[in-house]
Amino acid sequence: MTCIVEFKTKKELKESINNIDKKENKDFLIEDPSFMNPSTFWASDISENQKVTVTNHPKRSWFAMIYKEKGVLKVK
Repeated sequence: MTCIVEFKTKKELKESINNIDKKENKDFLIEDPSFMNPSTFWASDISENQKVTVTNHPKRSWFAMIYKEKGVLKVK
């Protein structure tokens, strides 16, 4: 399922991933609008090797994959 983030561009998403700091409330929410099991979670809660596909809503003008590798969040 494609999740939703509140960024207008993929560039904004990448900048935010690089600046995540839960102590200073610089984390952001990811919403999974699944019909059967909707959920909302913090980007920093993505587990090792988990891959989350995200887009902007409702425009869906870009897509990205967020994942954690060796403890570091990355965007592809």
